[in-house]
Amino acid sequence: MKQSYFLTLLIIWIFILLSIKSTLAQTPEKIYGKNKVLKTNDYYLQQKDLWKKEVDKNPKNADGWYNYYRASRNAYIVGEENDSLNTKGINRFGRLKKIVLEMEKNVPETFEYNYVKWINGNNDQSLFPYLEKAHKISPEKSEPLMDLVYFYEIKGDYPQRDKNIETFYHLGEYSPGLLNYSYNMLMGLDKDAIIFTEGDKDTDASLLLQKGMRIREDVKLINVNLLLIKDYRERIFKELGVTAFDIDPFANDDNYNNYRASVIEHFTKNNKNRPIYAAVTVSLPYTKDIKDKLYLTGLAYLYSPTTIDNNELLKKNFEQVYALDYLKVYFPHDISEGNVHRFNENYFLPLAALYKHYLNNGNNLKTEYYKGLAHKIALDSDSMAAFETFFPNK
Repeated sequence: MKQSYFLTLLIIWIFILLSIKSTLAQTPEKIYGKNKVLKTNDYYLQQKDLWKKEVDKNPKNADGWYNYYRASRNAYIVGEENDSLNTKGINRFGRLKKIVLEMEKNVPETFEYNYVKWINGNNDQSLFPYLEKAHKISPEKSEPLMDLVYFYEIKGDYPQRDKNIETFYHLGEYSPGLLNYSYNMLMGLDKDAIIFTEGDKDTDASLLLQKGMRIREDVKLINVNLLLIKDYRERIFKELGVTAFDIDPFANDDNYNNYRASVIEHFTKNNKNRPIYAAVTVSLPYTKDIKDKLYLTGLAYLYSPTTIDNNELLKKNFEQVYALDYLKVYFPHDISEGNVHRFNENYFLPLAALYKHYLNNGNNLKTEYYKGLAHKIALDSDSMAAFETFFPNK
């Protein structure tokens, strides 16, 4: 009798838990950009549909439209791999544009519409009035601040750029883990270095450290994607004493490929002989033609036309300069923790180089230390396959 009672109770609890799970799965949730919070594609597809139901119920729901747009932007839909394909008259660009048009019709004077209008333009400078209006409507919101930073960076208005960086930094909303990562990247560079980045996460965090905490302000950050903008590119060349670049990256595919292959090396001709680095996050098209001149020093490659012993630079950075405790134990509540763990996979390459160096020198203590640190990163980021590539079992 008692066994039957407990079995019945167990079934009831399982039913309750499944009901709760089902209810939660059908609840629309606040959607962040992937650079802040990274979820599965199935999650974004589900949330896209849930938020669509919300705006169908109330077309004046500006927050609903904002989250519907965010989920739709983050979602990958099969068949949209090539936006030039016009399958059934729709593609990713058309799908998002349609949402923006609906927002313009239903919630035109809101923060949400104006900010979405800006971000959907993918850095189209002519749309700046929408970004500016969004910020004026809701100056307490943090989302537009880094967009304002990059707008003023492109324009060369450094006082306005720095004002927005400091405001964003002091809000305390940015990922501590990504700040830790960028701290190490910056601290491992030579004085007055120029470092090339490509993505948002390493560039954002480095700017926040430079102007929010006054760390390594001597370093010049250059995002290779921003260099595609002609006015910005020409101004940066002039500032750094670099001769004009005679390649228009948008003239044709060959020009675009040549630009990516040669732009980093072009900066080595700066008239102040500033050392040149490429962050390890910079993609292969920018580095493959100069790979024999790039030496791994940690989280960045140092450009050198002559052979150097980069093992000494690696050891110095990892053993004297980098702050690595956050890789071993990570205390902060960090909404971007998934991105932090994924970004930390960039340590695999330098850790493997140090592992091999000490293995060849018979230093078992340090060999096991660096392998163990990489293993901890792999466990946190669920990337054991990558770990085994760098540290194969013999």
